[in-house]
Amino acid sequence: MQEYNTINLLACKDVVVDKIKDSESLVVIEARTKSLESCPYCGSKHICVHDHRIQKIKDTQMHGKKCIIKLRKTRYNCKCCGKRINSKTDLVAKKMTMTKRLIASITREFKELYSIKSISRRYSVSTSTVTRVLSYLSAKRKSLPKVLLIDEFKGDSGSYKYQCSLLDGITHEIIDIVRSRQENILLEYFKNIPKKERDKVEIFVSDMSKTFKNIKNAYFKKAVHIADKYHFVRQVSWSLENVRKRIQKDIPSKLRKYLKRSKSILTKPMLKLNDDQKREAALMLEISEELRLAYGLKESFYQEVLIQKNKEQAQYKVNAWIDICKKSKLKEFRSCITAFTNWSDEITNSFDYKHSNGALEGKHTKIKTLKRNSFGMRNFERFRKRIMLLD
Repeated sequence: MQEYNTINLLACKDVVVDKIKDSESLVVIEARTKSLESCPYCGSKHICVHDHRIQKIKDTQMHGKKCIIKLRKTRYNCKCCGKRINSKTDLVAKKMTMTKRLIASITREFKELYSIKSISRRYSVSTSTVTRVLSYLSAKRKSLPKVLLIDEFKGDSGSYKYQCSLLDGITHEIIDIVRSRQENILLEYFKNIPKKERDKVEIFVSDMSKTFKNIKNAYFKKAVHIADKYHFVRQVSWSLENVRKRIQKDIPSKLRKYLKRSKSILTKPMLKLNDDQKREAALMLEISEELRLAYGLKESFYQEVLIQKNKEQAQYKVNAWIDICKKSKLKEFRSCITAFTNWSDEITNSFDYKHSNGALEGKHTKIKTLKRNSFGMRNFERFRKRIMLLD
């Protein structure tokens, strides 16, 4: 009964526990491999002990304490075939000094947002040990999906400030992380992906970046290009904000501070304002005719353009809205007009397809948390693996 319990302690049938030493900070388990009854090569029972050796093996913590297994291994000689036989055990992998369950436990931690240092403390191992376990794991690029989301994020890893992420727009799984957002690197990356796989992409979602547009035109010509809604809506908000910033320079200090602190009331859609906020917005708009005009352009965009149900209707409304912006002669809306003109097809595609980069932005939040917890990760390959292994 005692032998059965000690075998269960290590969850390994080919190891017998002889003694357990428990101190304030360390648990030492003295164990041995089970005796060999026959030669695994020829089946002969005429085998004799050659020698013994003790191997120190790190195990998962026990009662919150560091645990070491002193495993006594026996080597045998076969008198029939002359082979030398090493004791084998499922407790530890070949050429390793950690139990398989310790490696499995560390591997599971990579699914969370823990730093390598915090994982090493949790399992009472060195940071180099955790890093070595990470290096054993593979994180291969997944196949390109039907709906491909692409965006950049600030990773500060390798020799580049910004990295690029690819996401499946349906399953929300990370496809891969590219080491840089630079166009030449992205072109080379997608060039190495087979054309047959690239042709599977039916929808390509990105922000309003010229780099991503060139990537789409080069390798995803058959796909529908969708401009992320957040990125073209904020063009309108930025234009309104720039008008507000210009106007508030010429008004009294007290009124300027009030206008600055209440700017969210102006950028928020009027339909989402309560009665008090509507009164505040009306008072702020009394300050300047140009501010009222800019606010009216913003509201007409929300109430007439964004409510459209398909591309054809949206295209008509966007063109009409652009004409109104031109007639207003507000210089702050020039960049917005240019953006909507250059990206007209991609923007209006978003009214036929409801895909966006929202899921990818959520992944970027987790990536930034991982980066912050780890105080940055200079090695790009390790950084990429950590991202790919996250849940």
